[in-house]
Amino acid sequence: MEQTILRDVKKGELKEEEIVEEEALARVDIWKYVLGFTEMAMVKCAIDLGIADMLHKNGGSMSLSELSSSLNCPPSTLYRLMRFLTCRKIFSQTQTSHDTIVYAQTPLSRRLSSHEEKNLAALILLESTPVMLAPWLELSNRIKGKNASPFAAANGEDVWSYASNDLAHSKLINDAMACDARVVVPQIIKECPRLFDGVFSVVDVGGGDGTTSSILVKGFPWIRAINFDVPHVVSPNVVFNNEQLQHVGGNMFESIPKADVAFMKWVLHDWSDEECIQILKRCKEAIPKDDGKVIIIEAIIDDGTKDEFEDARLMLDMAMWAHTTNGKERTLKEWSYLLKEAGFCQYNVKHIQAVQSQNLRDVKKGENKEEGIGEEEALASVDIWKYVFGFTEMAMVKCAIDLGIADVLHKNGGSMSLSELSSSLNCPPPTLYRLMRFLKHRKIFSQTQTSHGTIVYAQTPLSRRLSSHEEKNLAALILLESTPIMLAPWLGLSNRIKGKSASAFDAANGEDVWSYASNNLAHSKVINDAMACDARVECPNLFDGVSSVVDVGGGNGTTSSILVKGFPWIQAINFDVPHIVSSNVDYNEQVQHVGGNMFESIPKADVAFMKWVLHDWGDEECIQILQQCKEAIPKDNGKVIIVEAIIDDGTKDEFEDARLMLDMVMWAHTTNGKERTLKEWSYLLKEAGFCQYNVKHIQAVQSIIEAYP
Repeated sequence: MEQTILRDVKKGELKEEEIVEEEALARVDIWKYVLGFTEMAMVKCAIDLGIADMLHKNGGSMSLSELSSSLNCPPSTLYRLMRFLTCRKIFSQTQTSHDTIVYAQTPLSRRLSSHEEKNLAALILLESTPVMLAPWLELSNRIKGKNASPFAAANGEDVWSYASNDLAHSKLINDAMACDARVVVPQIIKECPRLFDGVFSVVDVGGGDGTTSSILVKGFPWIRAINFDVPHVVSPNVVFNNEQLQHVGGNMFESIPKADVAFMKWVLHDWSDEECIQILKRCKEAIPKDDGKVIIIEAIIDDGTKDEFEDARLMLDMAMWAHTTNGKERTLKEWSYLLKEAGFCQYNVKHIQAVQSQNLRDVKKGENKEEGIGEEEALASVDIWKYVFGFTEMAMVKCAIDLGIADVLHKNGGSMSLSELSSSLNCPPPTLYRLMRFLKHRKIFSQTQTSHGTIVYAQTPLSRRLSSHEEKNLAALILLESTPIMLAPWLGLSNRIKGKSASAFDAANGEDVWSYASNNLAHSKVINDAMACDARVECPNLFDGVSSVVDVGGGNGTTSSILVKGFPWIQAINFDVPHIVSSNVDYNEQVQHVGGNMFESIPKADVAFMKWVLHDWGDEECIQILQQCKEAIPKDNGKVIIVEAIIDDGTKDEFEDARLMLDMVMWAHTTNGKERTLKEWSYLLKEAGFCQYNVKHIQAVQSIIEAYP
């Protein structure tokens, strides 16, 4: 089969001279928000399947066939998942001289294994439950003051009431806190060995299942520990009370058991300032006045260190917003206020190699005090957090779209002060500041400060892709992918990979994506709006000599409208299923809207055009559609134009991450859809009867394939 690959847009090369480097970066970065749940979902899938555990059990590495046999997954299915995970460096992949694919553990994958002390799998499993995901979608209402708690709005009660009434969810929370304790507390013991000198008793306030207390008494055998939490949490552990560790139930707002030290890890960030002061006062009452102390293990943000964990701390702040009523991560100034108000006259701060800080500063940015840990290991301790809080970025960008921040800035010339923006959006300034702090850290908006100390926010090339006033905005795609309907299938992917369900979307929503759309016209519109926002294709010579085009699966006709505007001599047919085209009432004498079934017949035209259609279908279905396209075009000079992603073709450009994420999306949302390699596209075209094709790469996730009969 003859094949030509035309490349005139190389990595980093921009055809529009006026587009700066930031603009080029924005067109790539926007996809991590469009497909923002993908990474977290696929890591959850890896945990559900037990891949890291299986590799550990087999000495750290296995061939594809060995791993697929052990996991009871088809090799082709597992390969597709592992291709994504190895690209993210979660696992490593090598190939033997006999072309056998071998997968191995990495420092990052070991943080998903139950056999590893520092694993955070339980935290990922907690944060990816429907119960914890749902509140993120309520955040814009929280910011506008329409609800006090996104968690309560989504689940009917606050997070603590929900946990006390649902012991299975309570266990998930305690398991998640325990796995963080196994990471952080040994780090404290290693970096701060003298922290408990002269201490004979410790009360761990909000200690959950007692993991922290157990680690402390093992590290400091002379200490007697009290694990203190609400009764329903500690009651299963009371039977394990012994001379060194006691489990005690109670209410930290009322009284706390006496001890030399009151210890709290990830407790105060769950509560408001007033509640924190109350808890701290109870702690102060529980310790000796002369030599007692309170040890607080919490994140400190914006304190000038700007270390490698700062991203995770800001994501954690957003998680507090979504999951608690008044919780937040705090700056050093805010911590100082709380301690002063609670009656503490002195405090020390010590930064450790973790998201949290703790009571003197001797660990600087990039310094690694564990001699045995290499650079990869240190990086893994940071990177794991983007999977723990993997939905955060997408959710906060969705929140910005819901609030209309980019639109308001556009309307006001591109920049506004915090007070002006909060007034226009009807949001309290402190609330909006907290959101914008996160978004500007991600470079979605920019922030400056005037000589008078006024905070001013401005648009960036990335934020303009969220504005309805901008032609190249992808806001509708983000809104589609962040709906509960599209999120739910991700959580069932491990069953799909094991062959227990034919379609993750069907398993989650009761019918396949197309049936659901035809029966829910509101969701169908969300899909069509999303496809329309990505309709523009920049390739000016593509339609030379073409008089008519049929856009197969053209949705609401946006692509056809753009084509006839760009090429006024063309007559276009927007062809899709009847329930979609019947709603297209916009009149354009150059565009005809026709309903039908692309598997049966397609209207005649010089060119059959398809954008993001074939990736929704299996190979057999794609061949059938391509054959119908072949019948619709002239044999002598007709062609089919396919606008789709091509993965693994050797280009490895800046969009490759997005293409692999998109492949996972197809897995979650369709029955047999997938993104394809050039070899796979070649197979489809040959089987459909096309004897020649050209491939043209453009500055987009997709490439252009021109196929000739």
